[in-house]
Amino acid sequence: MPWPTTNGLRNLDGAEADLVRGAVGMMVDTHVSEIRDGAETWLYGVSWFDQWDAGQRLWLLQRVCSAFLGDETIEPSAAIFDATVDAIFCEIIDLVRIEIQQGTASQDERRTCRQSSWRQSVIEAYRCQNDRPPEIDALSVDLPGWNAAVSVIADSILGVRLYQRAEPFRDGDYQQMERFLRDRGLPEDYLTAIPPLRSAGQIQQSIDQIQRFVFDE
Repeated sequence: MPWPTTNGLRNLDGAEADLVRGAVGMMVDTHVSEIRDGAETWLYGVSWFDQWDAGQRLWLLQRVCSAFLGDETIEPSAAIFDATVDAIFCEIIDLVRIEIQQGTASQDERRTCRQSSWRQSVIEAYRCQNDRPPEIDALSVDLPGWNAAVSVIADSILGVRLYQRAEPFRDGDYQQMERFLRDRGLPEDYLTAIPPLRSAGQIQQSIDQIQRFVFDE
């Protein structure tokens, strides 16, 4: 039970785990295209995650998946891991947005949308956490409404974004930063820990490990 959610130290379960698996699987595909095909780097809007190279980002995803879905506990905590979780949920919002923009070409597709879509996956994950669905329909194109639903799911898993609150202290008075970290029970290197540089073989190991978590339910 290795990830410290707002409901305690636990693995993700059920529909919330399925939603995260799906998003991480898409992120791995994006990173593999960047490494092997020279595709343009996809930015998730989370600088603590986006700033690293593709191999480092895959290592971060591996570590987070190991905590979400496996037996690993991430110790000590670090801003890079919290930011990686944020990036996963930014990916989910992007996937919902793309799904809305693409639309559905036929009434048959509209009927199946309730059964298989990113929006339906968000609804099921929300229901898994809250024992009720969000106040939004699987066919809704209200992106702000979907952002709100995804934020509820993310908040339940990640809680307060301490890495965002700590950011102003990063380049300021060291004693203030030290006090901030100490008062919140964070390690001294919370803001300075960085992902290791990875060889081609190590990157492949990360990809293989993530795919085991994504596909071996």
